[in-house]
Amino acid sequence: MAGFLIAIGAGTASAGQGELFSYDAAAIENQMAQLDQLEAYLLDNPGTTLSQMTSEGNPLVVSVGESYGINGLTLLDDKTLGIPGFIWGCCLNWVGILVVYLVGKDPQQTKQAIFGCIVGSLLGIGTSIAAQLTGALSGMLGGGTF
Repeated sequence: MAGFLIAIGAGTASAGQGELFSYDAAAIENQMAQLDQLEAYLLDNPGTTLSQMTSEGNPLVVSVGESYGINGLTLLDDKTLGIPGFIWGCCLNWVGILVVYLVGKDPQQTKQAIFGCIVGSLLGIGTSIAAQLTGALSGMLGGGTF
């Protein structure tokens, strides 16, 4: 049975590799050329900021910004402080739910924090039960240490 599952996993892993590693070299060269132009502009104009270039409508920022999502703060939009709600709840339990609720103000992330809290609690209970059973089995088998 295990060999069958490994064979299926290997087949599905190799099925999409051609698509995964394909790229458009011309598009990459074009984007790198735009970055080179932006770098040259910034070297020629020291002290220039992104907000200045954006307010001036500089085409270098517009083209690079569209290609690369130059605003790094957009990465934090859907997560509380850049950390998914599930992780907050799983690691910090009710404190994590409270942080996500107060800081994130996103009902979906708060729901994920609640699920994370439940999973974290169940894992803690399961670990505790396993430790108790291990201790009980050790006592039944002679109580010695290894």
